Amino acid sequence: MYIAKESNIRYDWFEIIKIGLLSGLKPNEIWDLELWEYNACILAYQEKQRQDTANAIITGYYCAYYINGGKRAHSPNSIIQRLFKQNCKQSFEDGLKSIAKIMALESMQ
Repeated sequence: MYIAKESNIRYDWFEIIKIGLLSGLKPNEIWDLELWEYNACILAYQEKQRQDTANAIITGYYCAYYINGGKRAHSPNSIIQRLFKQNCKQSFEDGLKSIAKIMALESMQ
């Protein structure tokens, strides 16, 4: 496990592989991908998970609406908005700094 000296960020290969496997990548595909390709796959999988969750919330809303005759069904808008609320995105420069840190840590081993 690599630990960056400036911060408490950990780069754990086990976690990288585990996340890749959970997103549907095969072990040999994980090692064949470049970092940007791996990140794109993971982000696409996370977006798909959010879409699936939003669809489940909407389905639950319509079930509650039609079962109760529309009396007690609460709008799912606030839940879905929180689901898709974007956190601070990493800038290009911050991404380059992160890559440089990882490469420096890998060269130390």
